[in-house]
Amino acid sequence: MGRRSSCFTPSETATASSTSTDLKTKAPTSSSTWPSTSVARVSYTVTTDVSPQVVWDALTEFGPRRAQLWPDLSPSSFKVLERGETWARVREGTAGLGIWSIERYEWKEPVITATVEEANAAQTGGTWRMEVRPRTGGGSVLTINMDRRAKGIVGHLIHGLFQITNGHFLAGRTRRMLSNLRG
Repeated sequence: MGRRSSCFTPSETATASSTSTDLKTKAPTSSSTWPSTSVARVSYTVTTDVSPQVVWDALTEFGPRRAQLWPDLSPSSFKVLERGETWARVREGTAGLGIWSIERYEWKEPVITATVEEANAAQTGGTWRMEVRPRTGGGSVLTINMDRRAKGIVGHLIHGLFQITNGHFLAGRTRRMLSNLRG
């Protein structure tokens, strides 16, 4: 099977996409045979009066309490597939949006990393990196870095929201989770 032709002329091709320098070729922009180039890289920091150990315990909680702590996690979609001393492989998602993923969480204080193994809204290999540090004067500083490629329509919409809000949407969700730790 040969390369697909493009309706762009060479001069038009260079300006066809303002979102990625990788798209300055004659490759089609929407095809199930071409990988997505939409990357959501978002970093944000949230401070809390909750101690680092309590935050750490919540981030590495993979029992029934996890769905209570994480407001967007649907209990019906959560399942621990495998678990070790410093890692867990879980299926989790948000039923209302119809999204799910299988993630491998690995942790060594102060960092927890979740890597996508399979998902319907993100491509394999994307990560969340969460770092918990003590805050001067008490409490914690939680720094989160997300580096994922969207997959599917819903994935592109969600990852677009994350980028457009520059992490503010995600920071709000994280603050909500942290408020659940206070009681």
